[in-house]
Amino acid sequence: MKILILPAFALILAACQPTQESDSGELPPAAPPPADSGEVEPSQSDPASPPAAPAFVGSWVADASWCSNTSGPEQPVVITETEFRGYENTCQITELQSVDDDEWTATFVCQAEGVTSSQPVRLEADSDELELTWTQDAQSVEWRRCPA
Repeated sequence: MKILILPAFALILAACQPTQESDSGELPPAAPPPADSGEVEPSQSDPASPPAAPAFVGSWVADASWCSNTSGPEQPVVITETEFRGYENTCQITELQSVDDDEWTATFVCQAEGVTSSQPVRLEADSDELELTWTQDAQSVEWRRCPA
């Protein structure tokens, strides 16, 4: 695992091992309808089916032992489709664009210690790992997903 120290913005984000959520942020599988209902189970292409969450959604840590922590700097970073929550800061995720199935670009608009900043970020994620790269500085940080 590599963690590169960034300018002040990166230091703020690196210190954010955010609150833990009880799930990984992934949507639970849809339950099939009762067998005698006559209903048909929605297919993946059914417009009524909710889309799957992007792979970056979930709870992430630099050290697996931090997954159970609920306070202090060594707790999981929590990322949703619209927000990055870390220890002592929160970033709104704006301008989110999918590059492919496991890569996205976004802008993080962050508040930490009374300072607001805006940084372009690249997110690369699969089921187990997440790499965030601050594109202006070409600095990256890698995390592992906490189990659900």
